[in-house]
Amino acid sequence: MNLQNNTEIIINKFKEKNYNFVIEKTNFLSEKENNNDLLWTLRGLSYLNKNNKIDSFKCLNIAAKINPENIDAKNYLGILYNNSGKLRKAEKFFRECIKLNPSYISSIFNLANLKLKTNNFEEAISLYIKALKINENIEKIYINLGFAYQSTKQSQKAKLILKKCLNKFPSSTEADKLLSSQTNFKNDENYLKDMVKKLNTKQLNDDQKINLLFAIGKGFEDKEDYKKSFNYYSKGNYLKRSNLKSDINQKIELFEGIKTFFSNFKFKNNIIDNKKRIIFIFGMPRSGTTLVESIISSHEKVSSIGEINFVSNFVKSNFFKDNKIILDDLDKLSGLSLRKEYFNYLESFNINKNVITDKSLDTYFYLGFIKHFFPGSKLIHCQRNAKDNCLSIYKNLFADNESWKYDKNELIEYYSLYKKIMNFWNKKINKDILNIYYEEIVNNKECTVKKIINYCQLKWSEKCLNHHNYVSPIKTLSLNQANKPVYSTSVGSSNNYDIYLREMFNNLSLKINK
Repeated sequence: MNLQNNTEIIINKFKEKNYNFVIEKTNFLSEKENNNDLLWTLRGLSYLNKNNKIDSFKCLNIAAKINPENIDAKNYLGILYNNSGKLRKAEKFFRECIKLNPSYISSIFNLANLKLKTNNFEEAISLYIKALKINENIEKIYINLGFAYQSTKQSQKAKLILKKCLNKFPSSTEADKLLSSQTNFKNDENYLKDMVKKLNTKQLNDDQKINLLFAIGKGFEDKEDYKKSFNYYSKGNYLKRSNLKSDINQKIELFEGIKTFFSNFKFKNNIIDNKKRIIFIFGMPRSGTTLVESIISSHEKVSSIGEINFVSNFVKSNFFKDNKIILDDLDKLSGLSLRKEYFNYLESFNINKNVITDKSLDTYFYLGFIKHFFPGSKLIHCQRNAKDNCLSIYKNLFADNESWKYDKNELIEYYSLYKKIMNFWNKKINKDILNIYYEEIVNNKECTVKKIINYCQLKWSEKCLNHHNYVSPIKTLSLNQANKPVYSTSVGSSNNYDIYLREMFNNLSLKINK
C-alpha cells in the first residue's frame, strides 16, 4: 500500500478518534517517511487527545521544523504552550499562523483568548471582532466577546452581542447565563419566561441545562420569589454535582501535607528587592475578594492581574506528587524558582504599575510558599458571614469544576477545612496577614478601606473609596457587584433561603463552632 493510501486511512482513523491506531501507524511509517510533516502532526494531535502533552510537544515541534508553513502544527503548539503557562511562546506561534494566513480563524480566536487571559482587553476585543467578520457562525466567539465587554464595564455592548448570539444560536444557554448576570429581572416578564420555556422544550445537554437552571434561579431571586429560585438553584447544583467526581478528600489530604511540612518550618526575614510588589488577596469564593481587589487596584499606583492561579499551579506541579510534598528543603529546588517563573509569567500581562494585586482564591493553601518565596508581599484574607458566604457559593456556577461547591454536605466540609487552614496560618504567620470582614467594609467603609490601604503601604487616595467609578476590568462572577458602590443588601441574604437551607446552615454552625 502506497503512502497516499496509508495517509488517507490514518486521517479517517483520526476522525474516528482511534488515536492508538494513528500513533502506531505513523510511528511505523515515520521510519521510511521521517520528513512527512502531516504524519508527525497527526501523531502529535493523537498524543494530545490522549493527554500526553510531552510526546505531543515533540511531534508537533518536529512537524513545524520540517514544514515551517504547517499552520495546524504551529497553532496546536501555541495551545500547548498557552496551557502550560508559556504565554510568550504561545503568542509567538499564534502570530506566526496569522502571518501565514491572516484569515486563519483558529489562531485569531486563540490569540484573542490569550489576550483576554492576560488582561489585554482592547486587543482581545479587536481580535474577536476580526474573527466574527471572518466567520459569524461560531458561537464561542460571541460568548467570549460578550464576556470581554462585561469585564470592561461595556454592558450595553455585551447585551447586544449576547442577544445577537441568542438570535443566531437559540440553544446557547451560555449566552443566557452571561446575559442574566447583568439583567435585573424584578420588572421583567418576558426573558425569564423564555428561559423557562427553553429549559422545558429544547433538547439540551446537561451543561446547557445547568447554565439555564442557575440563570433562572437568579431571575426568580431578583423577583424575590425565593421558593422558585431555590428550586432552580437546587436542581442546577444537583445536576452539576452529578457530572463531577468528588475532590474534597484530596483537598483534606493536601492541607494535611502542607500542615505537616510547615508546622516546624522557620521562615527567614530576608527581604528581596523585586521590581514589582505583590498584594495577595484571598479567601473563600464570594467572600469579598473581588471587592477588596477593586478597592486597591483603583489606586493610581496599583495594577490588577486578577485570578491567575499561577502560584497554586506551580507549587502543585513542582513540589507535590499525589498531594504529598516531595521536597525537604525549599532552598534546594534543583534550579526551580517560583518567584522567577512568576515574574516571567507576568510579562505577558497589561501591567504598567509597580504594585500588583493577585486575587487567586485558593492562595490560603499555599501561604507558606508565598511567605518563603515572596518575602515582603502583602497578604489580605477576606472573610464573610459563613451562612451568607456558603449560600452565595451555592447560588453560583463556577468555571473550575470543583465538586464541593455543588453539594451541601461537601460545601460544609470544605468550609470547615478552610477555617482550619486559616487558623493554622493565623497562628503561624499572623503578623503578616490582614484579616478583613466584608461586613466591616459595608458598615464602616472609609475606616476599613483606609486600614487596607495603610497595610498595603500605599499613600491614601480618594479613588479607593470610589472604586466603582474607575475602569478596572474584572473577570470573575462578582464583576457586576464590584462595579457598583458598596451596598448592604447581600449582608444577611441567607435569611431569604433559611427555610430551604436550614439543615445546611445548622450543620454549618455546628461544624465551624466545634
